Amino acid sequence: MSAAIPLAVVLAAVLAYVRNAFSKRRPTSLAAPAYVLENTVTHARLLPAPATHAFTYPTLAFLLSLDALEAHALDLARGWLFGYGGTAWRLTGLRSGAYLLPDTFPGHGSRSTSGASASKGTLGQWGLKAKLVDVLVMQGKDAARVGEWKEVGDAWMLTMPSYMGFEGINPLTVYFCYSREGVLEWIVLEIHNTFGEKHVHVLEPGVGEDESSSTSGWLSDLRRYEHTWTIHRDFHVSPFNDRSGFYTVSISPPPAPRSPLLASSPPCPKIRIHLRNESPPSDSDASLTPGALRLTALLVARRSAPLTSFNLICKLAKYPFGLFLSFARILYHAWILHYVKRLDVFPLPDPKPSALGWRTLPSGQGNTQQEPERIYGGIGRQPETAIETQSREVVERFLTRRAEELGVTITLLSGDPSVPRWSCSPSSHELETDKPDKDTQDAADLTIHYASPRFFTTLVLAPSAQHMLLLGRTEDLFRVSSESRFLEVFASTSRDKAFGQMTRGLMLPRNFSLALRPSGVEFPPGHPLDAMPPHMNTPVVFTMLLADWLEKKVFKLIRARFVPGLDPWGRFERAAAVARSEQEKAK
Repeated sequence: MSAAIPLAVVLAAVLAYVRNAFSKRRPTSLAAPAYVLENTVTHARLLPAPATHAFTYPTLAFLLSLDALEAHALDLARGWLFGYGGTAWRLTGLRSGAYLLPDTFPGHGSRSTSGASASKGTLGQWGLKAKLVDVLVMQGKDAARVGEWKEVGDAWMLTMPSYMGFEGINPLTVYFCYSREGVLEWIVLEIHNTFGEKHVHVLEPGVGEDESSSTSGWLSDLRRYEHTWTIHRDFHVSPFNDRSGFYTVSISPPPAPRSPLLASSPPCPKIRIHLRNESPPSDSDASLTPGALRLTALLVARRSAPLTSFNLICKLAKYPFGLFLSFARILYHAWILHYVKRLDVFPLPDPKPSALGWRTLPSGQGNTQQEPERIYGGIGRQPETAIETQSREVVERFLTRRAEELGVTITLLSGDPSVPRWSCSPSSHELETDKPDKDTQDAADLTIHYASPRFFTTLVLAPSAQHMLLLGRTEDLFRVSSESRFLEVFASTSRDKAFGQMTRGLMLPRNFSLALRPSGVEFPPGHPLDAMPPHMNTPVVFTMLLADWLEKKVFKLIRARFVPGLDPWGRFERAAAVARSEQEKAK
């Protein structure tokens, strides 16, 4: 946002207000393609009991027909008051890049050395409706049905726009997807956290809904909402909650776009979300179930008016700072919870893998831990840092060389679906006569599933392949198809003490460096990645460990507290504790 509002924007707003105040108004008997809503947002924390806290405040939001939005039929005053496609030089605006999947997936065609470039996908610069289609298909909805909806259906988008070029955080954006006949097909909840990450939950009426016939307990009030679902909680939203638990989502949706009901009854959607703890499994049922109510959030549209220049100016005059204050309110209440209510902070975890099959490993190889296949809804992650990019490039060059030396195919699969598959095969595989039996070759190859780019910096930091695997198990950062093949690929053959390895020995906690000595693993003199290229990893190691030290000092200075045992700089101590536990079990 610029330091001062451009004079042209102010003049355009005033002129539009005057023009619309005296011009012929839209007939009230017609349904509008967009509305401006006055909402009331309420949050209440109930657990833990000493940290109970609640607040209520008004907000402004838009309810927009996606078809009308993308046709620029909703632009006001030639886009000066409201426009789609950007936020600069507009009083209010929306842009596609702030929502759902990235407009373009990063790194397409540049992250594969196997000769085949990654697919660019069905879209280049995506519109909102097209991105919504991809999200629905990614979440397991029938592609033919979704494609038909794209052609003839429409959706309401409930969100907060930018204001005077400022694009604040949108904690919750909701898409109500309707068929041509006005039937509600899906409701998509898009959740943003303050760390720049995005997550979706796709809800389908009549599928997995809670029973509302009960009149006892917390189900007794479901009749006030048209739809209610209970779903797993998978996303790190608040630093004062971990990712465990369940959401109970209750929604009263607006009528369909172009519905005759809109003429007599302006849309006032209502959304309530309960966060419930997990109840421990019983002797008869090992599954987790929703337990005590921890937190509740309520969004109610109190009033709505068609999105016109006149109505928009009036609402902004009534709430001049409403669209500025979301992030400030979040910080204020976080300060109360942490310093007044004494709630400790959970660190930001790696997002759960949202690529289907991320945790599926070849049978009989490597990890034996298997988990039920479930599609997580992560659609937006923090961008890769410069150090992570450099570490990734070092690892990829190293694996390219090792694939050639060992005659195996090495594949990296990210839990982020926007990151293309990286694979490298030896040149001898291109010759038909050199190809071994497929089953034998699959058993010899190495596939690594990793959760985030932190995987690459972990490989650079850890002093040996065994330490890499130990950190991976401790943080659930990556999994491999074969531990023996991984150890072979990352084996260190250097017998000379390298400067980078000496830096690791000096700066890493000693209990971590020597954690595997009882298992016969010594701190090696060289590191497999330090030769790719020489001496380039030393500044990376120094910078990352210095950042851990500085983070610890800053938290101490401001008297901030992580949940005991979960502080980010303590991952090496946690890994050492895991090693000791594994050694005790092996005795």
